[in-house]
Amino acid sequence: MRSVTLTKSQLIDAAPATMISSIYTPVEPQSSGSYSMESRLRGKVLIFNQREFSNGYSTRIGTDKDVERLLKVLPRLGYAREHIEVFENLKASGIEKVALKMQKDAQLHLCDSLLVFFLTHGEKNDKLVAKDETFHLYEFMEKFKPAVMPAMAGKPKLFFVQACRGHKMKRGKQLQNWVSETASYVADGVASVFLSAPYAAAVYAAESFSEEESPPGSIPEFSDFLIAMSAQHGHLSFRNEQGSWFIQELCNAIESINPNDDSILDILTATNCAVSKRTRNVDGRPDNRKQISNFYSTLTKKLYFKPFLN
Repeated sequence: MRSVTLTKSQLIDAAPATMISSIYTPVEPQSSGSYSMESRLRGKVLIFNQREFSNGYSTRIGTDKDVERLLKVLPRLGYAREHIEVFENLKASGIEKVALKMQKDAQLHLCDSLLVFFLTHGEKNDKLVAKDETFHLYEFMEKFKPAVMPAMAGKPKLFFVQACRGHKMKRGKQLQNWVSETASYVADGVASVFLSAPYAAAVYAAESFSEEESPPGSIPEFSDFLIAMSAQHGHLSFRNEQGSWFIQELCNAIESINPNDDSILDILTATNCAVSKRTRNVDGRPDNRKQISNFYSTLTKKLYFKPFLN
């Protein structure tokens, strides 16, 4: 069989319009090496706080402490309190409605960024737990793609997930400066699988794509996303009455940064380091159980939370 390689124009002309639009979204070109964060409306923040459940999952004691801390520290990054919404114990349909409402938010075009926090139980296959049933994290993220949320095209969209990703518990090797936890800890869910980021696996109908074959002035649908997870795939995420390791250390990192010099990657790296130094105790004795948070980024620029200029 004779092999045929299409030219750029032939390939785009031959491809279904729906396929092209699902892969690329036109955006205004930006030349800066960092995201613009100069709007007075720095961004919207959605916090889904799942404490109570009707589907057999235990009450998440301490999650309100995480919410309190987030409300305290997020303004330090420039997010005004009136633009931070907290949603309590929503059903899966309610969580979806929040995302669909955000797509139509009249202020969204003024925002420089969008932050979403999930504080809940986790289950296998990258699922999170709503009040009544599970839902897929990445199906939820589909609702924030530029094709359905064009006002956020080319802007950073950050997702922070406090939830278990499995039932495994890590044991650590003895190092200096480890932090012993004396409180009684519980975990945020059961089995999970490896972070299967959908934006890393776009399916193309044609066989001969090259680096030059994306339409000019466009971006991939899943660029400019960041996901920060409280635990490594397959492992537990610890929490007690004072909150979760991940959210509390994230807030500590936010409070300690220099906003002019430290990027979101600096914040998350500091968070990973602090979480990794914690050790869970059982009956007042260290049992050497560990946790490590992690993050996955398709951000295309550096992201700083510099103070507004007067």
